[in-house]
Amino acid sequence: MKKIIFKKLLEEAKKQIKYKSKTNIKLIICFVGIPGSGKTYLARKIEKRYKGIRINNDALRKIIDKKITKIEKERETILKQFLLKLLENYPFNNELLILDSGIERKYNEVYRISKAKKWKIFIIKMMVPKRLIIKRIKIKDMKRFKQHPEDIGRWFYEYKSFNKRIKADFVFKKNSDLKNLFSKLDCLLR
Repeated sequence: MKKIIFKKLLEEAKKQIKYKSKTNIKLIICFVGIPGSGKTYLARKIEKRYKGIRINNDALRKIIDKKITKIEKERETILKQFLLKLLENYPFNNELLILDSGIERKYNEVYRISKAKKWKIFIIKMMVPKRLIIKRIKIKDMKRFKQHPEDIGRWFYEYKSFNKRIKADFVFKKNSDLKNLFSKLDCLLR
């Protein structure tokens, strides 16, 4: 990734980050879940409670679309490269990082970097019925749904494949699971 692109994206990301200077233990919270499964909803709740740094892929995609490229494949490559470079050159005091995106396609690289940097990884698996996810995707991004209906099949395949290989630390099925999730995170973050 070119240094100037990374710098531009980092400047934009910093504008959205609320708790840069707070100190927290080294922990990366990441999600397994396809679009529409509630990752952003839950990431915001975690960010608010624990004052972590939330990296929002949807917001970064919009920045890349607006300032760099609208070509989806290039955008996704830039997004992944940015995240990995951010982890390798992490610029914030606050080391509680909430990756507000699916980890399925970047887990191996994130794991490698986290191990080198001595970060723990906490994986939250989002369990939402397929019919509800499709309904949410249609509401959120009908244009994409119509142009690339095959993406849904790919997302479910990647989700299932990841879950066969890697065990999540917590399975989130419904809002009533929030209390149990917070209890588990409270223990980790003490």
